[in-house]
Amino acid sequence: MTSRRRRLNAGGLRKGASKVLKFSIVLPLFMTIMFPLVYGFSMHSPSPHGLKVAVIGSDAKTEQMATKLNATAGASYEVSAVGSVDEAKEQIQSLQIRAAWDPQTNTEYVATMGASTAAQFAEAYFTKAAPQVLTQSGQYDSPKDVPEPTVQDLVPPPPNDGMGTSLMFMGLPVLLASFMAAVGLRSNLAKLSAKVSISIMGIMALFIATVPMFIAYAIHGAFTEHGLPVYCLLAFMSFTVMLFHTGGLRLIGLYMALPTMFLLVLLGIPASGAGMAIELVPPVFQGLHKILPTPALMEALRRILYFPNAPLSSYIITLMFWFFLALILLAVSFLKKPRPSDPDALDFEQKSDSEIPAGVSRHVSRGYSSPGFRYYFGSRRSVSEEQMQNRRGLIHAFKLPVIVLIALPLMYIGLVHAPSPNHMKLDVVVADQSSEALAQTMKQLPTDQYEVNTVHDADEARQDVKENKARAAFVPASAAGDVSERNDPASSVLYVATGNGMQAETTVKKLFGTLANGQQMQQVDLAPTSDNDKFGMSMMYLGMGGIVGSNLAGMMIGLVGRGWHWFRRVAWVIGVAAANTFLQYVISVHVVHFLDPGAPWTVWGILFLTSLTIQFFTLGGALFLRNSVMLISLPLFIMCGVPSSGLLLPLDMAPPIYTVLNHVVPSSAALGAIRLQVYLPDASIRGDIILELVWLVIGVLLYTGGHLYVQHLKRKNAAVELAEAQQYEDEDPGDFEGRVLTGTENPETRQLRAVRAGHRRPSGGRGSD
Repeated sequence: MTSRRRRLNAGGLRKGASKVLKFSIVLPLFMTIMFPLVYGFSMHSPSPHGLKVAVIGSDAKTEQMATKLNATAGASYEVSAVGSVDEAKEQIQSLQIRAAWDPQTNTEYVATMGASTAAQFAEAYFTKAAPQVLTQSGQYDSPKDVPEPTVQDLVPPPPNDGMGTSLMFMGLPVLLASFMAAVGLRSNLAKLSAKVSISIMGIMALFIATVPMFIAYAIHGAFTEHGLPVYCLLAFMSFTVMLFHTGGLRLIGLYMALPTMFLLVLLGIPASGAGMAIELVPPVFQGLHKILPTPALMEALRRILYFPNAPLSSYIITLMFWFFLALILLAVSFLKKPRPSDPDALDFEQKSDSEIPAGVSRHVSRGYSSPGFRYYFGSRRSVSEEQMQNRRGLIHAFKLPVIVLIALPLMYIGLVHAPSPNHMKLDVVVADQSSEALAQTMKQLPTDQYEVNTVHDADEARQDVKENKARAAFVPASAAGDVSERNDPASSVLYVATGNGMQAETTVKKLFGTLANGQQMQQVDLAPTSDNDKFGMSMMYLGMGGIVGSNLAGMMIGLVGRGWHWFRRVAWVIGVAAANTFLQYVISVHVVHFLDPGAPWTVWGILFLTSLTIQFFTLGGALFLRNSVMLISLPLFIMCGVPSSGLLLPLDMAPPIYTVLNHVVPSSAALGAIRLQVYLPDASIRGDIILELVWLVIGVLLYTGGHLYVQHLKRKNAAVELAEAQQYEDEDPGDFEGRVLTGTENPETRQLRAVRAGHRRPSGGRGSD
């Protein structure tokens, strides 16, 4: 007697499809909210929390000075005393303290590669404290007589890692690619045995570690030493992430993407200290810095590459803890009671007890010898159609991770590893012989680095900076009489706009300070960053939430809503864009407060338009290519769009290719336009808006073409689907999660189409022989 298998019904499949639809709403919404919320909260307004600095001196007077400074610093700084300069240098180079000040020589010692932001705050602290301390000690008569401390950088940025953030963009693609590889394996090859899937993950971990290192070391030359320990560390982290996420996928399915991304990227990057010094973010992230794997990876990379004397053990122990946690999670997933309908159930595991021949052991019948590679992928000479499908599934599983591995470090390390002026536009007011000589000297600078223009007066120079026609403008003292911000009538004026790019402002200040031959010069900031956006980076967090969320939403609508009406998909796109914009507004203005309530309304219009553009493009691509559209949209809108926006590094400090991309990629133009509207509202954004509209038209046309393509396939396959309706009536529906979202043809998607075709069958066609 044989038992009847579980009958397929429309309700069962629709329940599975409903789970996918819910996930397709949750994931984009989650990314839209969390990017500006977490990144904005953690990094929009950095302030010191327990930043460790020291005063150099071995006498009791120094001890008293340090104690007094520590008392007045409150919770912001921890001030201690060290006995000698050598001891101070040793503690800085082992990352025990961030900076030290020698009152005898008025010299500060810092290590920029430990964290440039921490070095800046430490320098500012001692620059402010030194005049008062040195005056009280009797070395100077008045605080005004005290010169600024001399700064000695013990670990300065190397020539090919000028911003000190290349290690972050070498580690981040490893995390993302490992996460995507685990998803790809589970979605495309769920039936692989544990030993085969773990072996594949181990090999893939070695590959994942190789690609970003090749780009960082060989192509960009950002690093030159310590290749073997860095490689081992990246490969180990990759393997850990794949094991962790695979175990979670086996337990809770697709929703494991939320805790994995939340822990590794959304919380992990702000808590790592790679972008912002850990002492400058809220204390909760300092706690996470000690326990999360991403901070452990980034800090270990920093110490291996730049601070060989710094202790490393605690971070290696943290990574080992997460490795064993991943193993435990994977082991627990195998304790879950198996079902014949599980996506990883093999054919011989789907038999009922009554189907096992008499006298045959159940253990032997079900083949619990754990199939190997040949079972799934065949051999060179013998391969079945199912094994060929597995081979194609393996390729499909790793396409997106490989794209991320290549595009992210190539574009981001290429941007930050060696910033230098690139056609930077500068104005010089020519009003006397000295300013004319200065202009002539500057025009002799390399033309591919600086474009120097002469203007007639201070008002014209001021307007050029406010309209983003010049990065900075120099006004000699003889022409600065009408400059209201000038404090000293004898000083010249340098107009800058810090909100339009802090790194470029620093470069300009150094350039004019050098060429002015010691003349007194006052800097006038026409667009200063606000207290809630001190480094001018919050617009990037705002835009990233919208870009990532819209990209995911467009793909999800294209996959889940493949059978929807044209107008229903359009309604979803508009609704997502409106929700996206509203959420960004609430988070940035009323929750995190990195935008003022009076921010120009055009900011929200640009966000809405950008969301529409990205969604239509990704939706149209998904109708043609299914989820393979991510191979295009992810590199285009995120890997190319964000670094070429000018927010991470001003375009006139970046290689020329990023300027070209800024005039081509819509997400890049949108981010740049948002910043201009916030900090330089007089600057024109007409070209950016035109570019957005052009891409919106392209997206709508692509979507329309995709809709017509899907309709054509429906008509072409109608007869086949009707024939399959009866064939699949007694088949198992299986586990639907991951199958629809993979975009690949499989029994579940065919069954769903067959059920729908059966419901579309005319009632008169039944039994009319």
